[in-house]
Amino acid sequence: MVRSGSTDPNTRALVNALRKTSTKHNVRIWKRVAELISRPARKRAAVNIGKIARHTNAGDIVIVPGKVLGSGTISHNVTVAALNASMTARTTIVDAGGSLISIDELLNKSPKGNGITIIT
Repeated sequence: MVRSGSTDPNTRALVNALRKTSTKHNVRIWKRVAELISRPARKRAAVNIGKIARHTNAGDIVIVPGKVLGSGTISHNVTVAALNASMTARTTIVDAGGSLISIDELLNKSPKGNGITIIT
């Protein structure tokens, strides 16, 4: 069986940028995120806000290599970088004082990957 990868050009560009940054700065976190994103869409992580709240503290930066869903509550501010998020997840994160950004933005903001946690 031939493995073809994602057909979405934006996802392919993101995976290439993650791999390039990983090699350039010798940081393994971006290579791991690229591996998780290059999975088929049905096998990517779908993470609820409740799980993010349990595994983070105020001010943490989190990557979700999939979709963020709105089940649960969060009472502290976190920065979440994800491929996609539901509307309820967006409003819940912003109402708690956090922010929701794209993985591209986080890659440009922190190419060294310091202080970033992957939640799957």
